[in-house]
Amino acid sequence: MSAAWINFFVSLSAVALMLVLHAFLVMCEISLVKFRYGGVSAQALEQLKRRRGIARLIENSDQTGRAVRFSKTLCTVAVGLLLMPLVSDFFGLFESKQAPERWLVVLLSFVCATSVHFLFAEIFPRGLAMRDPVKGIQRTYRVLWVFQILTLPAMLFFRGLKRMLFRRLGVDVEDELNPLDLDVQIRAMGEDSHALSPVVRKIVNRALQMQELVVQDVLLPRSQVVICDLEEDFKANLKVMKEAGHTRFPLCHGSLDDCVGILHIKDMFRLSGPLAAVDLVKVKRNVAIFELETPLEAALERMLRAKFHMALAVDEFGGIVGVVTFESILEELVGEIQDEFDSEEDQIRALRAPHTYRVSGLTPIHDLEETLGVEVENDEVSTFGGLITGELGRIPARGETLSLAGMRISIDEVDERRVIAVRVVVYRRSAGAPG
Repeated sequence: MSAAWINFFVSLSAVALMLVLHAFLVMCEISLVKFRYGGVSAQALEQLKRRRGIARLIENSDQTGRAVRFSKTLCTVAVGLLLMPLVSDFFGLFESKQAPERWLVVLLSFVCATSVHFLFAEIFPRGLAMRDPVKGIQRTYRVLWVFQILTLPAMLFFRGLKRMLFRRLGVDVEDELNPLDLDVQIRAMGEDSHALSPVVRKIVNRALQMQELVVQDVLLPRSQVVICDLEEDFKANLKVMKEAGHTRFPLCHGSLDDCVGILHIKDMFRLSGPLAAVDLVKVKRNVAIFELETPLEAALERMLRAKFHMALAVDEFGGIVGVVTFESILEELVGEIQDEFDSEEDQIRALRAPHTYRVSGLTPIHDLEETLGVEVENDEVSTFGGLITGELGRIPARGETLSLAGMRISIDEVDERRVIAVRVVVYRRSAGAPG
């Protein structure tokens, strides 16, 4: 065999090796994405984590994502560099023919690199990993570990350069997105796709943001919960329930601390005989209990499965601090839900004066932060009214003012139990807040 043929096969083998390594990295990446976002069962994931190498890749997703991205770049560049001599060697095998122009070699190299790389190093391994991510990671994680070890010096060097460049650009390095974050890819897909309407795109974004919320973020504080009190006579309870206009009420002995169940108005009216003779304890429904730090996704899943529409929320000492409703969780996905009995007033309404708003006391803290661009450093309360009351240690008086979290707050409406509405002037926004 001539030296030309040997050179050709060596170049071909090198290109094939780079394509295989890139395919392995893609399989590993897609498998990790599937693990990160619930693409496999918890049992299968636990079995995989028994392998120390796989467990470290999953647990250190930030570092793993950067290693995958950097290693794939190296393989892609290597394929491009190796294809040009491969194409030249191919034409050199036929000595009788005239050597092609250099531009033709470059063009053919580009076409071959793009086609082969896209089909065999991207599409095919991606499909294999999506079909069976467990086998995908089992067959490829060692390749990624080798790349992590070999590229560590280069990664450290470029990381230092990146930090220096980001500082020059005024960008916080910690704000960089994890390359394995599928929610970022979904948002980008939604922005580019004409198939997603603005309403659907908004719901998708809210669903992704919901991962960061807990029960406390949608809590209705106990001071604002209307109960059906078994220690009161029926007429008094009926009057309270009519004024509230709700369909479900905690059934309690005196207060929420002694709640025996949930009372549904429809259950009362379905019974025959006079309402005053109804035994409320017999028509009550069971009540669910959530801790304040329960992820909102978990609470929603349980309420859907058990068909609960109202649940109690307890603190770390077991004390009842309020209630969470199915509607309040659903509003985190679709926005505020109003029926013909609800007030049309927005919880946060901009006024004519610059940076001035009228804010309902029931406004969730995370909605306040997002809309007004402020940062509230208080994890003990869930509503704006609760924040004000907690800051003062009492129910404020009408016309009272205070400064809090970059806001100047004036109390507009208040009753003996809660803050109803306030006027807010924002004079300092948090970093990165909308203008």
